[in-house]
Amino acid sequence: MPSFQVATEPIPEALRGGILPEGQAASDTWHLLRYFRLNTQGRLVMGSRGFFGNAPVATAARHHYRAVQEIFPQLRGLRYDYHWGGLVAMTSDHLPRMHELGPGLLAGLGYNGRGVAMATLMGRLLARRIQGVPEQELGFPVTAVRPMRWHRFSRIGVRLAIEYLQLRARLARTCDRAAGPPRMA
Repeated sequence: MPSFQVATEPIPEALRGGILPEGQAASDTWHLLRYFRLNTQGRLVMGSRGFFGNAPVATAARHHYRAVQEIFPQLRGLRYDYHWGGLVAMTSDHLPRMHELGPGLLAGLGYNGRGVAMATLMGRLLARRIQGVPEQELGFPVTAVRPMRWHRFSRIGVRLAIEYLQLRARLARTCDRAAGPPRMA
């Protein structure tokens, strides 16, 4: 699955306290997840879906710029210093995998966009398994490698799914704007 992220210039202290005052990492609940956090330099880092192929950075980043302005309109006009993207390993059930490919040959994969946290934990589990801890004591299943059904069609399937989810998100946002702000009783 393609993923892309942008990072703003460091946000002035006066603005920073009004967006994520406790320094929390957050995500929204739209069909195509957008996630964001402040890094240690005070930059807002926003991530979401990316593009297959060689889309110019300006094209790939445009969606993220709009998302930042939608969620944090007070950040309008900030410069974006960094842009990056790549493919995220996804599994059909969104769960990571540990495979024993052969005697003493292990693999951990399929972190589904949560690689920093999951790869750290998986590294510990892989080390314990290499040290001889039985699978039953790991608390994590060791599974056989199985080919993904219909994998050769995954790129077109993902593209269609992204288009569909984008359409649903646009319709939901349009309906929300048309309904106006929630009324207080």
